[in-house]
Amino acid sequence: MGRRVSSPRNASLGAVSRPDASGSSTHDPQPGTVPPAAESVLKQLQNRTQARKQRHRHPPGWVLRLSQLIVGCRILLLTTLPAMLRQHRDQLMTGGASFMLHALALLVLSLWILPRDAEDEQWTLRADAVAEEDEVRLEVADEIQPEQLEDDQINSTLKQMVAEIETGSASRTIDDPHDRPFQLPEIPDAPDTEIPVLKREFSGRSNAGRQAAIQAYGGTAASEAAVNAGLRWLHSIQRSDGSWSFTDVGAAGGAGVLPSAEMGATSMALLCFLGAGHTHVADGPYRELMTSGLKYLREHARRDASGADLRGSAGGNSGMYIQGIAAICICEASALAPQDKELHRLAEGAVNFIERAQDPRGGGWRYNPRDPGDTSVVGWQLMALQSARASGIRVSSRTRSKVRDFLNSVQSEGGSQYGYMRADSASPAMTSVGLLCRMYLGWQREREALRRGVEFLSARGPSSADMYYNYYATQVLRHYGGELWDGWNRVMREQLVGSQVTEGPGAGSWDVTDPHGASGGRIYQTTLSLLTLEVYYRHLPLYKQLDIAASPAGSSAGEEPGS
Repeated sequence: MGRRVSSPRNASLGAVSRPDASGSSTHDPQPGTVPPAAESVLKQLQNRTQARKQRHRHPPGWVLRLSQLIVGCRILLLTTLPAMLRQHRDQLMTGGASFMLHALALLVLSLWILPRDAEDEQWTLRADAVAEEDEVRLEVADEIQPEQLEDDQINSTLKQMVAEIETGSASRTIDDPHDRPFQLPEIPDAPDTEIPVLKREFSGRSNAGRQAAIQAYGGTAASEAAVNAGLRWLHSIQRSDGSWSFTDVGAAGGAGVLPSAEMGATSMALLCFLGAGHTHVADGPYRELMTSGLKYLREHARRDASGADLRGSAGGNSGMYIQGIAAICICEASALAPQDKELHRLAEGAVNFIERAQDPRGGGWRYNPRDPGDTSVVGWQLMALQSARASGIRVSSRTRSKVRDFLNSVQSEGGSQYGYMRADSASPAMTSVGLLCRMYLGWQREREALRRGVEFLSARGPSSADMYYNYYATQVLRHYGGELWDGWNRVMREQLVGSQVTEGPGAGSWDVTDPHGASGGRIYQTTLSLLTLEVYYRHLPLYKQLDIAASPAGSSAGEEPGS
């Protein structure tokens, strides 16, 4: 009974029981009897405590660097900088006063020297042109009409147009909401006196400018009737959303096969209406058509950091073709309706896309952005850039310079002929594209290579089938002028008027004859034919003003005095 059994807790600690003097037992721990697991836990706790004390004694390195930076900034702001300002106070005050005086002087000079912008800036035209680097341009007169019509060769349609203008029933400009009579500028008697003209690229598309250009450059009542019939046919096949499709030509037959190319078909159709002076802002029979067509282009343009992509969902090789044609359309529509700021921004975006898509090495364009170029695609892109410049949109000089580099790489015969992607593949079609590009890039009319190239096209004459070649070559001959243009125009005009469909659902259109026309079908053939027949007034000539304004009454239609 006098003996006590140790508890489990004491046993777990390794204690032993021994009796004291009174006979009772006590428990004393025995050194060295702690279990290994407990000893390990004790060591871990000791290590953690030592590590914590070590961290408190030595702060992290980034804290020390931050502290040093703060101290340095305080010294700079509170001591060093004030001392420097006090030391150089006089020099700083003198320099600041000098800067303000010079800035004020420059502002006064800029206000005095720079001209004010004007909506219709008046320029003067001299008989001799001044070259700017490789570029020479003779600005073209604004809408001009003869003061009287006494020539029996002038047809009744032209007489009626002039009568409307003289009575004030026709508008002077395309986007003018008010009817007003058109008045000729005063022509000086002295032949070397400067002639005032308005700097407008598309002024030939007004009623007055159109009739004057038709008379001056060889159009007829029959050619204008063909244009009007073609526009009516295009109107009849416009779709409800405002678009056209190469695959949809109604009951006329001859549909194209280009899939998902509505942006291209719509742009080509709208270009024909724009060429005849129809816009979405001026009253006329096709105002609603123009509004819905341009709305379709706006809504299907993709805008991003690279600009405005107008290719739509087209695939294959047609992408950059469509971009160029649609950009021409948007730029022309913007130029004829300058109050439409949103359209102007879209035109700027389209130009930006074209510039970014240029081949950075060769300077051309092809099917996809930055592909090595071919002359056919280059032609459409450069025409778009030219239309952009005419509508007041800036085009990079570097872009135009690279186009020259590309043309140099595909030219032959000293620049009078051009190939597709190589100089040794020259053809009449590519030569006509190349020469038109050279004209817009600044070649003078007197340049030997240009003369030989135009003579080459003139000797070949218009094609009875290849409308693509006819479209470009007609523009080249039209800008060059003279007897070569007169001979070309007589054949081209009568050929187009005579081949137009006059009966049935296709009346006003043209059957497909172009060797590459199967893709675009009847719309492709018809639009190129219409644009060719509008050549008299769609773009005024590069090298000459409207000579008919200064010529005596009775000069024959199409004659260019002094040629």
